[in-house]
This record gives sequence, structure tokens and C-alpha cells, in this order.
Amino acid sequence: MKRIILIVVAAMTLAACNNSKPNHTNAAHTAKEDEETSAATDKTKADTAGVADTTAKTVVTETAAKTKTDAAVAKDRSFEEVYSAYFELKDALARDNGQTAQQAAKKMQAVVAKIDATKLETATAAAWKQYQRKLAFDTEHIAGIDENGHQREHFVTLSKNMYALLKVVKPEAPVYYQHCPMYNEGKGAHWLSKQKAIDNPYLGKSMPTCGSTVETIQ
Repeated sequence: MKRIILIVVAAMTLAACNNSKPNHTNAAHTAKEDEETSAATDKTKADTAGVADTTAKTVVTETAAKTKTDAAVAKDRSFEEVYSAYFELKDALARDNGQTAQQAAKKMQAVVAKIDATKLETATAAAWKQYQRKLAFDTEHIAGIDENGHQREHFVTLSKNMYALLKVVKPEAPVYYQHCPMYNEGKGAHWLSKQKAIDNPYLGKSMPTCGSTVETIQ
């Protein structure tokens, strides 16, 4: 009888051990799953944060680039207005039209005055500070009188300074630097044109095709 009781007790103990082992295994497995889930969640959060940071940096970079591009476009447009007004003045002198030359000079004077050197890139700003007053001086004098002779005297120095400016701030389209050998008793003078064909602003209608192209600026 005692032997039977011992066998029953042993069997019950073995069964209890077997029942407790799976519970321990299940608990460990569940803990491992929780740990893996937590790690995956942390990785997802980190990846999301990384993407957000990269996106933010990209937006900042693109915004800065766009701002710089917009500023460059605005700058180029301002100088193109200066060049356009100069060409109008040149064409008026080539037609011996003093009043039209006056109006073109006034227009050029206005666009020259509105360009702010502090908003330009370093090299451009340095050139503009050097030539802005000179351009303003000659356009003021040309705008103040409709007599072609005096207008052309100032157009000589205006063209000289415009040439120097164009070498720094390149035009959108090619500009032709041209020379008249006969102006001012053979001393000659230069001018700028957007057409390669000669249309002399110094001799006007008397000798419109006198001269040659000496350089193309682009």
C-alpha cells in the first residue's frame, strides 16, 4: 500500500512539473515577442524621425536655393532694363532724334537709380558701386538737352562705362561692341548694340553704316 501511495505521489509531482514547464516557456516567448515589437516600434519611430529631418532639411535647402534664384533673376532683370534703355538711346541718336534720346536717357536714369548695390552679389555690387554714379551723371546730361552734339559727347563716356559693366554683369543675349573711326575729328568712339549690323549713333543719318564690330559680349 505504501508503495502504491509513493508511486501516485511521484506521478503527481511529474505531472505538476510538466504543466509548469510550458507556462514558463510561454512566458519567455511572450516576453521575447514584446521585446521584438518594442524594438520594431522604436526603429519605426527613428526611421520616421529621420525621414522628417531629411525632408525638413530638403525643404530648407530648396527654399534657400529658390530665394537665391529669385534674387538672381530680379538682379538680371534690373540690369536688362538698364541695357534696354541704353539701346533705345543709341537708336535715337542714330536717327538724329534729340527728343527721343532725351526720353530714353530719362528712362535709363530711372532704372539706374533704383538698383540697390546692397542686394547684389559681391562682385556685381563692387562693379555697380563703381559705375552707378557715372551712368547717372551722363544720362542726366543727355536728358537735360535735346541737341545731338552735346548728347553724343556724353554718350561716349556712357558707352565706355556701360562696356565695363557688361563685362561683369553679362547680358542675356549677345551684345556687340562697335567702333566709329571718324567721330570727333578722327579720334573715334565706341558704342554698344544688340544688332551686329552697324547703325552709327555718332554720325547718325549722314553715315549710318560707318564703323565695325570689335567684340561680342555674351
